[in-house]
Amino acid sequence: MQRLHRTTTRSRMLFAALVAAAVVATVTPARQATAQQAPAEHAPAEQAPAEHAPAAQAETAGQESDQAVGGEVSENSSAKDSAAQNPTAAENSADKSEKTPWISLTGHWKACQFGGEGDVIIKDDVIKLEHGDPLTGVVWTGPFEGDAAKTGANEPASDSAQPLPRDNYEVRWECRRNSGYDFLCAFTVPVADQYISLVMGGWGGGITGISSIDGRDASDNETTMFMSYDDKKWYSARLRVETTKITVWVDGKELFSHPRADHEFDIRFEMDPCTPMGIANFECDSQIRNVQLRRLHASEIAVAK
Repeated sequence: MQRLHRTTTRSRMLFAALVAAAVVATVTPARQATAQQAPAEHAPAEQAPAEHAPAAQAETAGQESDQAVGGEVSENSSAKDSAAQNPTAAENSADKSEKTPWISLTGHWKACQFGGEGDVIIKDDVIKLEHGDPLTGVVWTGPFEGDAAKTGANEPASDSAQPLPRDNYEVRWECRRNSGYDFLCAFTVPVADQYISLVMGGWGGGITGISSIDGRDASDNETTMFMSYDDKKWYSARLRVETTKITVWVDGKELFSHPRADHEFDIRFEMDPCTPMGIANFECDSQIRNVQLRRLHASEIAVAK
């Protein structure tokens, strides 16, 4: 009986071991399969950012593009605002498209001898014409095409200056009146073998025009303009002499364009000391600056003809 009991006990233990082994053999592959499948199930979630990356990159690129465009618009807006507030700046900006450059007319001015003239002070390329009785002015001493340099008794010839044209050119400048009541600036220039003076604020301060056309002064011809000039305010002016006409702008606004055909041009005799190119005022204190000249390009002359 005791031996049979031991045999039965061993049989039960062996059976239990076999069952346990079978369970382990069954459970382990299942766990391994589950463990192997887990990364695959979560892989799409880990790869999701890669799927959305193009959209994110496109959004970032769009933001960068908007910032670039916004910066350009802002810059252009600022430039337009600045030009609108400063007519001179707007005019200078427009000049960038012209075919020939502007040159500064500096270093070759000397005081005119009118008799009764006030002091002339030239500093930092600003010409100050003090109150005269009645005129104070300066003349350009450099040469013009076909002419010798105009010099004073104690002044050497301005050989370093390039000859300036007598026709098909334009000149521009800025001027202001500090005190007084008559013209702050009369700018005399050649028109081929003749001359004219653009008078700004003459005849008591209210007349702008060309003297003279067919013997008629700026106060009584087709260019007569009624304009007032405030003291201590800078005004920009531009005078263009071309084959067919003479055109004048003040603060970027065209005042008139007068034909040359069938007309005679001359200056008042008082302005003779300003020829061939000069600037004068009348019973006032004024300043002139940024005097520049530009030759017209051949294509511009051809169009004018």
